[in-house]
This record gives sequence, C-alpha cells and structure tokens, in this order.
Amino acid sequence: MKINCIKRLCPICGSSNFRKEISSKIKAENSDFTTLQKTWNGFFKEKIIFTYVRCANCKTLYCPEFFNNNQLSMLYSQMPANMDEVPLAALKKTQRGYFDFLKKNSSLSGNFLEVGPDIGLFTENCIKSANYKKYWLFEPNISVKKDLERVVKNKEFSIVHEMFDFKCIPENSIDTAVFIHVMDHLIDPLIYLKSLESKLKKGSKLLIVTHDEKSILRKIFKLKWPAFCLQHPQLYNMETTKNLLDECNFRIISQNKTKNYFKISFLLKHFLWAIGVKINRV
Repeated sequence: MKINCIKRLCPICGSSNFRKEISSKIKAENSDFTTLQKTWNGFFKEKIIFTYVRCANCKTLYCPEFFNNNQLSMLYSQMPANMDEVPLAALKKTQRGYFDFLKKNSSLSGNFLEVGPDIGLFTENCIKSANYKKYWLFEPNISVKKDLERVVKNKEFSIVHEMFDFKCIPENSIDTAVFIHVMDHLIDPLIYLKSLESKLKKGSKLLIVTHDEKSILRKIFKLKWPAFCLQHPQLYNMETTKNLLDECNFRIISQNKTKNYFKISFLLKHFLWAIGVKINRV
C-alpha cells in the first residue's frame, strides 16, 4: 500500500511554487513503508528517494512529500552508528577540520550545545582544545550514552536524549551551538532554529555543517550522489543556508567548503556504483 506522506511547503519561505528537479525511477512517495524500511540504511542499494523540487521563490531544494514523524521515529530507531563504513581515524580527521573552522570564528568559551554528537568525535576536540564551562549534548540515540560520558567525564555536562525540546536549557545561556549534519534531516528547520533563539546569548556563535547540493560531486554523481537519500527532506547550498539563517535573524560570519576523509576503496566503490558498475567489494 502507498505510504501515507505529509505534504510540505518550502521549509524556508513557505512558498508552494516549485519545479521538479530530481527523482528516482521508483519514487518513494509511490512506494509502501516496508519497501522504504529496507532501503533506509546503507549506500549500495537501488536508489529510491522522495522527489526533490526547487522552490520558485527562494531556490531551496526540498521534498514536498516526505515521511511523517511517527514513520521517522521508527526508521531512525533501526539506524546503525553514523558512517559505520568509514574508519574512525578518517572520521576524527574530518571532525577536526570542522572544529578548526569554529576555532577561527569563536572564543571557544562559555556554555556549549551540540545536537546529534553521536559518540562525541567533535565534542572531543572541544574538550582538548577549548575552554567551555558546561556541555549540553542533545543525542536521541541512548546506545551512545556511555561513549559520550567518557568524552566529557571531567567536565560539567548534561546528556539529553532528545533533539527537539530545549526547555531544560536556561534562557540566555548558550555561547556556542553546533549542528553537524543535522539541518539536512529536519522537517521544519526554520521552526527548529527559532525554538533555540531564547537559549542563546547575545553574540553567540552557531556552527552548521550540511551537504552542499551545488557541489562538484553532486554534478558528477547526479541522482547517485549519496546525499540524495531517504533521510534528507531538504538539502542546502551556501545561498539557501544564508536564506535560512536570515529568516532567523542570524548573521553569517563565514562560509567555507570543508574536507571529508574516506578510504580510497570507499570512494572508488561509490564511483563505480555511480557509473553503473555494481561491485560489492573493492
């Protein structure tokens, strides 16, 4: 039976005018939930995605039909550790690059908030190289709690198994907020950022890392670009990220490309699948 999707306007400007941009041969919005459960995890499978459209007003790339919140809760509960096909050393190197960008644009002091820290690879950089007083870590995956606790054990911290409710954070208390590959996953990113506003101090800094849908890799891989997946109801570029932040009255200090580190075999396998060579082992 066809999945019961929610209908979405543009998540940034609310416009209903769009043009279709990219879709898979088998469209997720025409599929049943059981089929989508099987294709939810992993890269090397037949590509099934929700159709992405381009907003005619603000140019955001988003899915006008998507999973509802109950379906998303079920799907995220079955996900393995983030990027479990990538070696830990490569993940740490990538996260260090994100931290170095924050270091250039922040005093690295006060109170720290991170949404979706997973096992704490970015947080670990803050512990070693920053001077934050209190760590607020919002991580819905209970299975990584012990890993996170080991990272922040010598600091004042709160681990909250939640992503959407910031009521436990004191008003006007956060100096730095970090969202690494979080904004791509949110059904209502505008509402989400606005819900955090009262918790931020004047002059606080936000670090946001997203996929870049205007990247060279997206142009090369087209539909088979890995970021086109069932987990992302919208994808950003530098212009649409600025539009989102403008709507929330945030000012951009700096925008930069980032480096991501992978095994050569992992990249080669992605390339081969993109050109139609479905090899299982490199």
